Amino acid sequence: MRATLPSHAGFPFPRRHAARIPWLLLGGYTVATFDMAFAIVFWTEQGASAMRVMQSIASWFLGTAAYSGGVATALLGAVLYGHLMWGVVALYRALSRRLPVLLRRPVACGAAYGVLAYAAIFKVAVPLLAVHDPDSGRLDWTLACVAVYALLVGIPSALFSRAAAGPD
Repeated sequence: MRATLPSHAGFPFPRRHAARIPWLLLGGYTVATFDMAFAIVFWTEQGASAMRVMQSIASWFLGTAAYSGGVATALLGAVLYGHLMWGVVALYRALSRRLPVLLRRPVACGAAYGVLAYAAIFKVAVPLLAVHDPDSGRLDWTLACVAVYALLVGIPSALFSRAAAGPD
Protein backbone atom coordinates (compact mmCIF):
# COMPACT_ATOMS: atom_id res chain seq x y z
CA MET A 1 0.00 0.00 0.00
CA ARG A 2 1.34 3.38 -0.96
CA ALA A 3 1.37 6.11 1.66
CA THR A 4 0.09 9.51 0.70
CA LEU A 5 1.15 12.67 2.41
CA PRO A 6 -1.19 15.52 3.19
CA SER A 7 -0.94 18.56 0.93
CA HIS A 8 0.94 20.40 3.65
CA ALA A 9 3.61 17.73 4.14
CA GLY A 10 6.94 19.31 4.85
CA PHE A 11 5.17 22.46 6.02
CA PRO A 12 4.44 22.76 9.75
CA PHE A 13 0.76 23.56 9.30
CA PRO A 14 -1.89 23.66 6.59
CA ARG A 15 -1.54 26.30 3.88
CA ARG A 16 -4.76 28.02 4.93
CA HIS A 17 -3.01 28.84 8.21
CA ALA A 18 0.10 30.00 6.36
CA ALA A 19 -1.92 32.80 4.77
CA ARG A 20 -2.50 34.17 8.28
CA ILE A 21 1.16 34.59 9.13
CA PRO A 22 1.61 37.89 7.24
CA TRP A 23 -1.27 39.40 9.25
CA LEU A 24 0.32 38.25 12.49
CA LEU A 25 3.77 39.52 11.46
CA LEU A 26 2.34 42.85 10.38
CA GLY A 27 0.41 43.04 13.63
CA GLY A 28 3.45 42.22 15.73
CA TYR A 29 5.69 44.77 14.10
CA THR A 30 2.91 47.38 14.09
CA VAL A 31 2.29 47.10 17.82
CA ALA A 32 6.05 47.01 18.44
CA THR A 33 6.38 50.25 16.47
CA PHE A 34 3.52 51.86 18.40
CA ASP A 35 5.04 50.88 21.73
CA MET A 36 8.60 51.80 20.78
CA ALA A 37 7.44 55.18 19.50
CA PHE A 38 5.72 55.82 22.82
CA ALA A 39 8.81 54.74 24.78
CA ILE A 40 11.08 56.93 22.67
CA VAL A 41 8.86 59.99 23.16
CA PHE A 42 8.59 59.34 26.90
CA TRP A 43 12.29 58.78 27.49
CA THR A 44 13.61 61.48 25.15
CA GLU A 45 11.62 63.94 27.22
CA GLN A 46 13.66 62.61 30.16
CA GLY A 47 16.94 63.15 28.28
CA ALA A 48 17.56 59.67 26.85
CA SER A 49 18.24 59.13 23.16
CA ALA A 50 16.11 56.95 20.89
CA MET A 51 19.12 54.67 20.45
CA ARG A 52 19.41 54.20 24.20
CA VAL A 53 15.73 53.21 24.40
CA MET A 54 16.30 50.47 21.82
CA GLN A 55 19.55 49.41 23.49
CA SER A 56 17.65 49.00 26.75
CA ILE A 57 15.71 46.15 25.14
CA ALA A 58 18.93 44.50 23.97
CA SER A 59 20.23 44.90 27.52
CA TRP A 60 17.68 42.32 28.67
CA PHE A 61 19.99 39.75 27.08
CA LEU A 62 23.35 41.52 26.84
CA GLY A 63 23.36 43.38 30.13
CA THR A 64 24.93 46.82 30.34
CA ALA A 65 27.25 45.97 27.41
CA ALA A 66 24.27 46.72 25.14
CA TYR A 67 24.70 50.42 25.87
CA SER A 68 28.17 50.46 24.33
CA GLY A 69 27.19 48.52 21.19
CA GLY A 70 26.04 51.52 19.19
CA VAL A 71 23.59 51.11 16.34
CA ALA A 72 24.07 47.33 16.24
CA THR A 73 22.62 46.77 19.72
CA ALA A 74 19.88 49.35 19.09
CA LEU A 75 18.85 47.37 15.99
CA LEU A 76 19.08 44.14 17.96
CA GLY A 77 16.72 45.61 20.56
CA ALA A 78 14.25 46.67 17.86
CA VAL A 79 14.29 43.25 16.19
CA LEU A 80 13.96 41.42 19.52
CA TYR A 81 11.02 43.58 20.49
CA GLY A 82 9.36 43.16 17.10
CA HIS A 83 9.59 39.41 17.42
CA LEU A 84 8.29 39.53 20.98
CA MET A 85 5.27 41.53 19.83
CA TRP A 86 4.75 39.08 16.95
CA GLY A 87 4.45 36.44 19.65
CA VAL A 88 1.98 38.60 21.56
CA VAL A 89 -0.26 38.94 18.51
CA ALA A 90 0.12 35.26 17.58
CA LEU A 91 -0.80 34.23 21.13
CA TYR A 92 -3.95 36.34 20.96
CA ARG A 93 -4.87 34.59 17.71
CA ALA A 94 -4.19 31.18 19.22
CA LEU A 95 -6.32 32.00 22.27
CA SER A 96 -9.10 33.30 20.06
CA ARG A 97 -9.39 29.91 18.39
CA ARG A 98 -10.49 28.51 21.77
CA LEU A 99 -12.32 31.63 22.94
CA PRO A 100 -14.15 33.20 19.96
CA VAL A 101 -15.36 36.07 22.13
CA LEU A 102 -11.84 37.49 21.78
CA LEU A 103 -12.56 38.17 18.10
CA ARG A 104 -16.18 39.24 18.61
CA ARG A 105 -15.27 41.88 21.21
CA PRO A 106 -11.83 43.13 20.11
CA VAL A 107 -11.85 46.42 22.02
CA ALA A 108 -12.77 45.15 25.48
CA CYS A 109 -10.96 41.82 25.17
CA GLY A 110 -7.98 43.36 23.41
CA ALA A 111 -7.54 46.03 26.08
CA ALA A 112 -7.71 43.43 28.86
CA TYR A 113 -5.26 41.24 26.95
CA GLY A 114 -2.89 44.20 26.59
CA VAL A 115 -2.83 44.75 30.35
CA LEU A 116 -2.23 41.04 30.94
CA ALA A 117 0.51 41.00 28.28
CA TYR A 118 2.23 43.93 29.98
CA ALA A 119 2.15 42.15 33.34
CA ALA A 120 3.36 38.86 31.86
CA ILE A 121 6.22 40.49 29.97
CA PHE A 122 7.47 43.16 32.35
CA LYS A 123 6.53 41.76 35.74
CA VAL A 124 7.27 38.08 35.09
CA ALA A 125 9.29 37.22 31.97
CA VAL A 126 11.76 40.11 31.75
CA PRO A 127 12.67 40.03 35.47
CA LEU A 128 13.25 36.27 35.22
CA LEU A 129 15.23 36.38 31.98
CA ALA A 130 17.01 39.73 32.03
CA VAL A 131 20.69 39.94 32.81
CA HIS A 132 19.96 43.02 34.92
CA ASP A 133 16.80 44.57 36.37
CA PRO A 134 15.35 46.84 33.68
CA ASP A 135 12.58 48.25 35.88
CA SER A 136 12.84 52.03 36.11
CA GLY A 137 10.81 52.04 39.32
CA ARG A 138 8.83 55.03 38.09
CA LEU A 139 5.10 54.89 38.73
CA ASP A 140 4.32 57.34 35.91
CA TRP A 141 6.19 55.10 33.44
CA THR A 142 4.45 51.95 34.66
CA LEU A 143 0.97 53.48 34.50
CA ALA A 144 1.64 54.92 31.05
CA CYS A 145 2.89 51.52 29.86
CA VAL A 146 -0.21 49.76 31.13
CA ALA A 147 -2.39 52.26 29.23
CA VAL A 148 -0.27 51.94 26.08
CA TYR A 149 -0.38 48.15 26.25
CA ALA A 150 -4.16 48.23 26.59
CA LEU A 151 -4.70 50.71 23.75
CA LEU A 152 -1.76 50.29 21.38
CA VAL A 153 -0.81 46.66 21.92
CA GLY A 154 -3.89 44.75 23.09
CA ILE A 155 -6.57 46.27 20.87
CA PRO A 156 -4.43 46.14 17.69
CA SER A 157 -3.48 42.56 18.60
CA ALA A 158 -7.17 41.72 18.64
CA LEU A 159 -7.84 43.50 15.37
CA PHE A 160 -4.89 41.91 13.55
CA SER A 161 -5.91 38.53 14.95
CA ARG A 162 -9.42 39.05 13.64
CA ALA A 163 -8.00 39.93 10.22
CA ALA A 164 -5.77 36.85 10.35
CA ALA A 165 -8.73 34.66 11.29
CA GLY A 166 -10.45 35.45 8.03
CA PRO A 167 -13.52 33.45 7.14
CA ASP A 168 -13.31 30.05 8.88
